[in-house]
Amino acid sequence: MDERHLLERCGKGDERAWAELVNRYWGLAFRIAYRILRNKEDAEDAAQEAFVQVYRSLPTFQHRSNFRTWFYRIVVRVAMAHLSSESAEPLEESAEAEILECAREDPEKILLAREREQLLDWAIQQLPPDWRAVLVLREIEGLSYAEIAEILGIPIGTVESRLFRARKKLRQILEPILGDEWR
Repeated sequence: MDERHLLERCGKGDERAWAELVNRYWGLAFRIAYRILRNKEDAEDAAQEAFVQVYRSLPTFQHRSNFRTWFYRIVVRVAMAHLSSESAEPLEESAEAEILECAREDPEKILLAREREQLLDWAIQQLPPDWRAVLVLREIEGLSYAEIAEILGIPIGTVESRLFRARKKLRQILEPILGDEWR
């Protein structure tokens, strides 16, 4: 079923269509929220809250923007509202399993990959929330500057400057620790 038809059915209260929409977008919502919050429980709560907001707002969604962009905006806004001052959580089991799968034959590679992932996660958590959101959407989600600007409701120039500052700050954090390995 195409997305527009699915959204129309959801807007009319079709529970099966809503279940399909949640199935299609749950992973995306959780991934975005987790990358911002770095805590599984908080990310699940944020994703769930985002779906509640989508459900309530869906009848008024006017298709002026892409649904995916509108959805990103809601998830990011909810995740940013959930941000707390707690430090980054260690890697989740799924991330560890992925690292183990990639580096199965070499225990040293496993440890280095795990350490780098944790270090990068920690460094991203050191960024101000606005910079973190832009960095996650661009570098991890692969969105364009225009999409990020629309999602966050900021000019493209602001996206560019926040991304520049976020990358620069990450370099400042990681270069003393990793030296030339960072490049």
